[in-house]
Amino acid sequence: MSFKFPDLSSLQQTLQQTSQQLQQSLQDGIQTSLKEASTINDSLSPLFKRTTRSLQERFGGTNDISELPREYIELEKKVDSLKVFYKKTLVITSQYEIESYDYPPNIRESFQDVTKTFSEKIHGLSQATTTAEAEAVLTSSSATVQVPKTFAHSLSKTLKSNRETVLAASSEEETGLSKALLLIADAQYKIGDERLEQDKLIISEFNNKIKNILDNEFTATSKDRRSVENSRLTFDTLRAEIKAFQNGDDTVEAPEALQKKLEAAEDELVNATEVAVESMKKLISPTASINLLKVFSKIQLNYHKTVAEQLTTLVDQLEALPADEDKD
Repeated sequence: MSFKFPDLSSLQQTLQQTSQQLQQSLQDGIQTSLKEASTINDSLSPLFKRTTRSLQERFGGTNDISELPREYIELEKKVDSLKVFYKKTLVITSQYEIESYDYPPNIRESFQDVTKTFSEKIHGLSQATTTAEAEAVLTSSSATVQVPKTFAHSLSKTLKSNRETVLAASSEEETGLSKALLLIADAQYKIGDERLEQDKLIISEFNNKIKNILDNEFTATSKDRRSVENSRLTFDTLRAEIKAFQNGDDTVEAPEALQKKLEAAEDELVNATEVAVESMKKLISPTASINLLKVFSKIQLNYHKTVAEQLTTLVDQLEALPADEDKD
């Protein structure tokens, strides 16, 4: 058995081919990276130039700023003013989203109520035979906790408690006072329910609609305004480049490619301004704001009408109650 040495010429040729392939792959990779870098640079360059231009204007580096149409400037002020109006209004009307906004601040749930609720839940859990029943016990509320935290509901609860005290003092016999307390308590509970219904309507028909306008319409208009600002910065940047090329000599013509860029930037600025103007005009139309205010006022009016009717009925019922006779 004889050992054969590998063919050196064949091995050298293989190594040469491999080296060429590696060099070609490396060159292809470099070319691809250069193309990608060029593409990224082309996309970043306008943004970098606009950012630089914006900083120059902000810090007084240049005063040569293209003036936008007066109509556009006035519309911007109106849009900003309307936005302030909506936001400040929501600061107040968002209180309708808090059930206890008129709840007496000095009232605290008594220790007895808390203990009673806890005991009821422990008893309910001990009686539960399935997971569903246990969850129902934990998520359920006792009669005490179910009472909404509003002024009217709180007053109703207190009056009913006082009625029980009066009945206990009169050996469970109804008196004029106990009847009056029950009538007022029931009326106040209904008034509290009406207040909650008013709140729901204001939240859905007023607050949420204003939030929708701010989140959608104002956002869209802001995007249009940013397009105008970006177009204006691009246009002014190109104007500055041409002036730098001319170096103070207006007779010197800038390169044709740069002139075409300037013309395209001017067209883009004009188009962006027109779109933003139409967007802002639509946004500041008084119809939407006035309609919202009408809805808000109507909801309040219906609530107060209902409360007035409840109180009118209550007063008539109280007037009809016979006075208790004095007992010696």
